[in-house]
Amino acid sequence: MGKLKLGLLGSGFAATFHAMALKEISDVDIVSVGSATQSHAERFAKRWSIPNVYYGEKAIQKVASDPDVEAIDVTLPNHLHLEAVVAGAENGKNVIVEKPLARNKKEAKDMLAAVEKHGVLHGYAEDQLFAPQVERAVEMIRKGAIGKILWIRSREAHMGPHSAWFWDPALAGGGVLMDMGCHSVEVARRIMDRAPVEAFCWGATLLHDTKAEDSCLIVVRYEGGDIGQSEDSWTAHGGLDIRYEIYGSDGAIFVDITRETGIKMFTVAPEEKVGYTVEKAEAKRGWIFPTWREHQTYGYLGELQHFIDCFRRGVQPRETLKDGYVVNAILDAGYESMKSGRWEKVAY
Repeated sequence: MGKLKLGLLGSGFAATFHAMALKEISDVDIVSVGSATQSHAERFAKRWSIPNVYYGEKAIQKVASDPDVEAIDVTLPNHLHLEAVVAGAENGKNVIVEKPLARNKKEAKDMLAAVEKHGVLHGYAEDQLFAPQVERAVEMIRKGAIGKILWIRSREAHMGPHSAWFWDPALAGGGVLMDMGCHSVEVARRIMDRAPVEAFCWGATLLHDTKAEDSCLIVVRYEGGDIGQSEDSWTAHGGLDIRYEIYGSDGAIFVDITRETGIKMFTVAPEEKVGYTVEKAEAKRGWIFPTWREHQTYGYLGELQHFIDCFRRGVQPRETLKDGYVVNAILDAGYESMKSGRWEKVAY
């Protein structure tokens, strides 16, 4: 069995993390990249030694129809996910889609319908589920180490996204709830292993000049009455902060992905001597927490290894577009709750 030939859609921040991981996986070759901007696409292709480059308005269709491509990896802005998934499915390509799956559950449902209609394999790239710390926590939970799960509290925060399109809900589908809440609600749902019933959500714009919320708190109630609570913020100084607290009838598990990295450093050296330390870092002086193998710590390597292995074996991954659709349904209920001030049912 030869290497899987993959086409990467996107040349920005998420695409870089995916490329870092994919280049370490021996069973895959990135054979093409597509991006809206020629200079971005060519620079990205040169950095990662990708032979075929497509750019402009037809880049999605060109990658999806490339006969050398067996699967596509979608790391484009949210408003382009539907077009990319449909194009890939119609051309018989297996599909990987970076989180969130869609801007809303209707788009997500259309994507799911497309991959099911054309019979292609599909993976929803929720990287935090594949973070080594989270996988280890889930392993212990499944063995019953902390009993019945009662409450999951999570937090993801920093001072704002890396690209301008995130600030526009017409392109992104929402604000921080869409951008980061999608992580925490899916990790909590998978740990709970029960159906989400209803959601209550507060969201507001506290600091930034944006049309959507830059801070939010969503509470999801699951069958049996147990709770998943997610705090998300684009207004928090101190760099990227990702934490999970999982409380059960017989114990608790605490996961800190970004602060308990095993490396803690104090420096007053010039920034150019410090170099890159961690995603969303605001400063490179004083106490800093450099991340070890960031693409592995956050789960990108684990998820892409899993997807590539499944595609080569012809089986569906454990995290599919159906899961991404349920996430969008939860987020839709959250946005309805922001407006109504009431608990809203999760319908999917």
